[in-house]
Amino acid sequence: MAAGSPAIAYEQRQAELAKRGAALDARERTLSGLRGVTFLGAGALALFGGLRSSNPLLIGAAVTFTAFLAAVVAHALLITRKAELDQRIGLVKRGLARIADTYADFPERGERFAPEQHPYSKDLDIFGHRSLFQLLSTAETTAGQMTLATWLLSGASEKVVAERQAAVRELAGRADLREDIAVLAHDARAKLPPDLLFAWGEAKNAFDSGGAPSGSLRIALATRYLAPVTVTLAILTSTMGDAMGPLRHAWIVALIVQLVVALRTGVITERALAAASSREEPLGRYAPLFARIEAASFEAPLLERCRLALAGSGDGVGSASSAMSSLQTILSFADLRHAGIIHLIIQLFTLWDVWCAVAIEKWRARHGKQIRVWIEALSTLEALASLAAFAHEHPDYTYPVIKTGKPCFAATELGHPLLPRAKRIANSVALGDGAGHPQALLITGSNMSGKSTLLRAVGTNAVLALAGAPVCASELSMSVLDVRTSMRITDSLEQGISHFYAELARLKEITTASEEGRPVMFLLDEILHGTNSRERQIGAKAVVKHLLEKAAIGAVSSHDLGLAALETETSGIVRNAHFEELVEGDKMTFDYRLKPGVVTTTNALRLMRVVGLPIGDAE
Repeated sequence: MAAGSPAIAYEQRQAELAKRGAALDARERTLSGLRGVTFLGAGALALFGGLRSSNPLLIGAAVTFTAFLAAVVAHALLITRKAELDQRIGLVKRGLARIADTYADFPERGERFAPEQHPYSKDLDIFGHRSLFQLLSTAETTAGQMTLATWLLSGASEKVVAERQAAVRELAGRADLREDIAVLAHDARAKLPPDLLFAWGEAKNAFDSGGAPSGSLRIALATRYLAPVTVTLAILTSTMGDAMGPLRHAWIVALIVQLVVALRTGVITERALAAASSREEPLGRYAPLFARIEAASFEAPLLERCRLALAGSGDGVGSASSAMSSLQTILSFADLRHAGIIHLIIQLFTLWDVWCAVAIEKWRARHGKQIRVWIEALSTLEALASLAAFAHEHPDYTYPVIKTGKPCFAATELGHPLLPRAKRIANSVALGDGAGHPQALLITGSNMSGKSTLLRAVGTNAVLALAGAPVCASELSMSVLDVRTSMRITDSLEQGISHFYAELARLKEITTASEEGRPVMFLLDEILHGTNSRERQIGAKAVVKHLLEKAAIGAVSSHDLGLAALETETSGIVRNAHFEELVEGDKMTFDYRLKPGVVTTTNALRLMRVVGLPIGDAE
């Protein structure tokens, strides 16, 4: 590995974290021993002090027990630090796995974000095993993962791509910040879909009925102020007794009123508290994550906008971290309702739940609508951090140039980013820039020669480019394109759709998109191979010519050499290219290099002989 390579940087970070882990392990052993010694010491001193009625020994027991409690607290804090350290080590290991192309076992593959119908998602392996999402995503929150998925499913404008590229460039060099964001986002355990958070923040007040509290409910809520009076009267009665006169029983009346209020508001307060303090989505735990982002400084405008969305802009609402910290405080008080009999007693005397629910509703009235802004800023940062990690781990990749004008795509040394580096062969492809390049390629070649892989390399890099990421090429310039593919077509027994009809439906979607004036780039693998040669040639030529008339660009692969006539029939607007195999005896190899012209060899019969089918000498 070259000096300064991302792999070496990760290994150095791993060694640093391992050293810190060893120090924490040593400290944990010390604290464990100290806990044992102080506990036994406190017990022994208390025993002997009690038997001998020795005050010095009892005082020593109290001091030793205090030391034991301090050791317990220190040990708990140490466990928390070790958990965070383990999380950081895991992030580094995943980075090394991505570089080594051993990321296929990563659990987050993004299948839940895959649309049932999409112009290219399935064909280009956007989600699933060894997918683009699995390779890219370092996002820990569902919102961040959803944002990254959205970027991969729909290309951005030239302006947006430029903004994302600037942000990705900056974050690629800030491994510490990316690591902190991932660790803190993981600690927030923010796995609920963001729409549920937005719905909670923007919902009406839980105490409202038809836009305002009902009369009886308003009275019940106002009665919560009686709680301090009740407690004060109870204390005075217990200390002054008959001196209170007729007021000595007033606290009982107040307590009965509070009981009525508790029963009257019980369902509503529980609903308000449960929605905010869901143990699956503890909102307050966002505070440290937001605080880390607010404290950062950025040069890229997109990153700075995200930071300002969290830090506040003098609107009186305050920062996201301070708001979430105050919410966490309220929720900590609200969690008393899980304390059983203790909660019942405190609730009866103080209307604890009512106070907490009102505090939450006041918080929501002030900050609820900001939750959408905060989560969207966070999810954008997580998506950018994912692309930045990809950029950091692939320093030989290039940032594409997004051009205005007619559809075009020109790449030098283009490779497929999902193929292992050792197996990846790069090719150059140029389409439709008006500088002598064809609008489309017709790629012929033998089985397994690389036709489909090239089409996917073109499509996948176009998706990366329009998401704002670097691409697997030495150079790439392209316009904003509507990528459309027809590759992995499958039939559907349930819907009664044959393979051929499913392909026709996909081709119709592609032609319709071009007819609507979209800048289409079509990638068609083995076009119309489900019908006979004569009809395939007629149909395929018609489809390709129609797409070209609508200014679309793209590439078509086929075994049917009869389609090679398209180059002549379109006066070079379609250009022939091919892959070929190398044969030595019964062994075939492939160089996976794209060459001009039509393929002159085939390998189907050779492959049949290799697997032992009775072909004989037929050619």
